[in-house]
Amino acid sequence: MLSRAPFTAASLVALAVSAASCSRREAAQAPPPPVPVVTFTATDFAFQGPDTIPSGVVTLRLVNRGPSLHHIQLIQLGAGKTFDSLMAAMRNPGPPPAWMRFVAGPNTPAPGDSSALTETLAPGSYALICVIPNERGVPHIAMGMARPLVVAAPAAGAAAPVEPTAHVEVTLSDYDFALSAPLAAGTRTLKVTNAGPQPHEFFIARLDSGVTAQQLVDWVHGGMQGRPPALPLGGTTAFAAGDHTFVTLTLTPGDYALLCFLPDVGDGREHVAHGMVKQIRVS
Repeated sequence: MLSRAPFTAASLVALAVSAASCSRREAAQAPPPPVPVVTFTATDFAFQGPDTIPSGVVTLRLVNRGPSLHHIQLIQLGAGKTFDSLMAAMRNPGPPPAWMRFVAGPNTPAPGDSSALTETLAPGSYALICVIPNERGVPHIAMGMARPLVVAAPAAGAAAPVEPTAHVEVTLSDYDFALSAPLAAGTRTLKVTNAGPQPHEFFIARLDSGVTAQQLVDWVHGGMQGRPPALPLGGTTAFAAGDHTFVTLTLTPGDYALLCFLPDVGDGREHVAHGMVKQIRVS
């Protein structure tokens, strides 16, 4: 028969310590929550999607219901600035004001397709805009393709998702794309970091057979008339120096173009004109 001796103070303390140790081990072993996925739909010429999204690590997905090409450029607004402040600033020529911070959004997918990226968003007021021009050179933002967005602070004590693990790192600079390793066919997650002193974008497209990256640039500069000579896969829109984001792509063997069309802060010429055009082979 088991003894039924009373608990002593020492035994109660031992039990408490053991329980706390178990709780700590369980907490350490608990996997992080999944990364939330927020979907926005682009049409000619508007965005549909939530007005408020969570801060922290989040996946932003863009579905293009076209028929035009669209992307999401995120703008983080400075303290005291509003969506109307941004719209007023965008109507003025010249460089963007210092209170506008470029934050990566999903770059251009093909009409009927989607693109996505994963990044860490700080709480605050933002705007979603599309600055791709139409066939007359008018940016879509001037046609109403803009909306405000709130990135909400997390609840106190809430567990936070973590960033994905990358297969390859892509470093942007003035004016190059550097890959830590060749890209292989399959589903690959890329960590894209802006190591340059100014904003850059990472646009990726699978080139048609026999087409070069420069021919794709020429098609864009020619007003994007007719069928593009490549399949746009997305990437990231402009993001600030020192920031990083993650892009997951399903790649098939072939030739791909990496491009940055942002205007240079020095001379205003597009970065592709400074040589920020790279053609790579996926095997």
